[in-house]
Amino acid sequence: MLNKPIAAVAAIGLAGLGGWWLGHTSKQIEAAETPQTAFKQRRAPLEAKLKGGTASDAEQLQLLKLRLALGDKSGALGLLETLSDQRPENWQLRLMLADLRRQQQDQSGAEREIRQVLNVKPLQPEAWQQLSQLQLNQGKGAQLEAQLKSSAVIAKTKPEGLPLGLLLADVQQRRQQSKSAENTYRDLIGRYPEDPRPLLALALQKQEAGEGEAAVALIREARQRVPEKSRPVLDQVAASWMVKSVRQQAQGPTGRALAAGAVGLSN
Repeated sequence: MLNKPIAAVAAIGLAGLGGWWLGHTSKQIEAAETPQTAFKQRRAPLEAKLKGGTASDAEQLQLLKLRLALGDKSGALGLLETLSDQRPENWQLRLMLADLRRQQQDQSGAEREIRQVLNVKPLQPEAWQQLSQLQLNQGKGAQLEAQLKSSAVIAKTKPEGLPLGLLLADVQQRRQQSKSAENTYRDLIGRYPEDPRPLLALALQKQEAGEGEAAVALIREARQRVPEKSRPVLDQVAASWMVKSVRQQAQGPTGRALAAGAVGLSN
């Protein structure tokens, strides 16, 4: 299975790798021709081109994907550093580099790469998402929340306002600040009256807190904000949560008392 950095390369718009041999029958493929062997065979000429200085942009990105597929993280890291420096406008590459550094336990290096993106694009939601993951793992939740609040205020009238607001609420929830998270979600619900995402996020929070009826009510409200073709999915979620809520009530003190009373009446 391809790992996260490889998927990120694909998201940049490269042609897919790994499926080119699927048209061959098993009789046409030698036993030694594993996917790893196939990747190595494709990698060799690209490495030669890179060394000779003739590799095109697309070929360098393809080579990056192959290095990642073959588990050559140090080679991928070196190539990503070069590509990121050559293409400073391509913030996706810089965030891939940050993620790769994080995977190799280089937390300070990962944060440095993320900050480079935020220095140019201070409201970039993907960069903030990576920074949030990094700083929460480092126990810097309070500092992160303060920074996110400031950015969310700046972004209020911009397209980044909703994703940053949702991220802020998620950080608050992960810091066990459920009431603050709910307030943030409700603020977003009011500011984005046609978008279902704040309602769905709050519904999930309520469901995880065991407030099934409140969660279902929010799902039904969100249903009015989605295209009609998507509504059956929310209907299924609401029905499932309603059943779970009823079961929880039946297992609670009130439910047990009613059950005991029913047994008493039958005796």
